[in-house]
This record gives sequence, structure tokens and C-alpha cells, in this order.
Amino acid sequence: FVLSLSDGSAQQEGTIRPGDELVAVGNKKVAGLAFDDALGAIIDSDGETTKLVLFRGSAKDLYGPTGASQEWLDEFVAKA
Repeated sequence: FVLSLSDGSAQQEGTIRPGDELVAVGNKKVAGLAFDDALGAIIDSDGETTKLVLFRGSAKDLYGPTGASQEWLDEFVAKA
């Protein structure tokens, strides 16, 4: 999840907020991965820009017993 943001456009625009959950890097799902593995997916991504797919809501909504199914995550990432 996003702990904090440095000054910059994402913070000023409100497109990324503290508490947002990273669920995919490009088309690769990273939801539930350890920090180093998710960071590795960002570092290993190709191109000048990297598409980050974020979920805005509580971790309980994403990972809890009534949270998102794999099917829902697949659809969420595909639509992003």
C-alpha cells in the first residue's frame, strides 16, 4: 500500500493517495505480494512509463474474507 507521497503531480492531482493498494504493474497482478516482489515488478517493467493499477479502499475490502475474488481482480486489472 502507499504509505506516503513525495511532493509532485500525483500528490497534487490526487490520483494516488496514502492507503491506496497496488494491485498490478502493467498487466501483472501484484496484489498480496511482498513489498520487494512488487517493487521488483515495477523495476523490471519495460518502457519509459509504467502503468500502476491501484485499489482505493481498505485492505479488508481487498483481502478480507468478503474481499475481492481472483475473478474480480482479473477484471479490475483488465479494465484499468
